[in-house]
Amino acid sequence: MISVWQLFQGMGLVGVLLLVAVFLGGWLVFRSKAGPGEGFIRTPKGDVYRIPDADVAEEFPEAPESILERTERFLETLGGKR
Repeated sequence: MISVWQLFQGMGLVGVLLLVAVFLGGWLVFRSKAGPGEGFIRTPKGDVYRIPDADVAEEFPEAPESILERTERFLETLGGKR
């Protein structure tokens, strides 16, 4: 038969394990839904910059012809254009 003291120790151990499991589960859910720069306990100061997704990003401007010509010459030296 277990004593009252052993019962309290067992209940304490179960309580600690339960708190660890809840904290771990909360952390896993947070990591799956967190945005860039978000912290679990605290959020860092300042702005967070990120590159927008390709489907919502604005188009890049066209490159000048001189850059396109130099790129083509460079690729020809590498054997990229045949």
